Amino acid sequence: MNYPIVFYPKVVMQFCHQYPLPEATSSCATSSQLQETQQFGKPVVLLTPPQPPVVLPVKLLWLIWVSWLYGAIAFPLIAISWGWLWWEMLLVVAAYSCLIAAAYSYVFGCRQKMLSRYKQQVLEYNQQNILSQQEILSQQKRLSQQETLSNKQQEFSSFKLGKEGLQTVFTSVKIDLQHRNRLLKDLMSLRVSPNGTSQARQGVSEQRFLQYLQQYFEEVVQAAEFKIPLSQRSYSADFTVIHTPSGLGIDVEIDEPYAGKSKKPTHCCDADSDMRRNQLFLEWNWIVVRFTEKQVVQAPLSCCKFVAMAIAEVTGDRSYLKQLETEPDLLSVKPWTTREARAMAKTNYRLTYLPGFGVGSACDRVSKF
Repeated sequence: MNYPIVFYPKVVMQFCHQYPLPEATSSCATSSQLQETQQFGKPVVLLTPPQPPVVLPVKLLWLIWVSWLYGAIAFPLIAISWGWLWWEMLLVVAAYSCLIAAAYSYVFGCRQKMLSRYKQQVLEYNQQNILSQQEILSQQKRLSQQETLSNKQQEFSSFKLGKEGLQTVFTSVKIDLQHRNRLLKDLMSLRVSPNGTSQARQGVSEQRFLQYLQQYFEEVVQAAEFKIPLSQRSYSADFTVIHTPSGLGIDVEIDEPYAGKSKKPTHCCDADSDMRRNQLFLEWNWIVVRFTEKQVVQAPLSCCKFVAMAIAEVTGDRSYLKQLETEPDLLSVKPWTTREARAMAKTNYRLTYLPGFGVGSACDRVSKF
């Protein structure tokens, strides 16, 4: 998994599955597509009945036994004319009978399998046909309702009808989103809140990024502290972003490859410290978004756009995303291993992108748990 990384809590994914976003919240949806979606819904798949298999008729199966009967009579006569002993004649007739029985069993078995498969296909076709008919009836019902509504609206002028009809669509979508966000806010009341502010020193890159976050998002808190259960230690979130209408909370983290003073590798993909931390925040019902330090320094607006996309994916609120839609998408970055982090520390890799952001302060940043 490359940076930027986003993790969604289980309760949020279940909520999105139970309450999917309206189609109109998609940025690619046009007014005609919205009307088509509302009128017709999902397309009905027309099923074709299964074709009956080509099998040997039952009457022809008797030809096998008829041929056996003629053979059973002919072989003894031939054996007598050739002067065979009785037991030789008996062995020949027995072998011939076994061959005929095996042939009949094979042909009859294949025939029964093909017929059984065909019966199963017919049964499945009938069941699917019933479901399709129910779907057609439901769509016809929706169409009749739409036609009734359309007849009532014909008393308005065509221009006003088109304009107000589109406004009605988006108004209904807005009402649906408001109701959905209220339900999500009730669910997010179970989200664990921070118990204070961390006193850990923050780097200059974080101070600069805080200004960008505060420019586009309403509730942004830096260095929020969370108490670890059954421990005297705490986790410090780089930033927490709250979507006020839904109460959705996002933990935004900035990952550097090594500590400024000690050069100790941090946030390595082959270590499990971040995995434990992510899991705990997910259990606390926080979305976790992780950027690299270089991404935040070199493309802060694209990072803000990624956070806005995470909010839109869950809540359908694209107001933040519209402010950043002209910004390019954030380029993905491969995570580093402990060995790679040590190599970057030896070459002072962080100095290649931090000079403009105050190297001394940024590299003196205190690594958090």
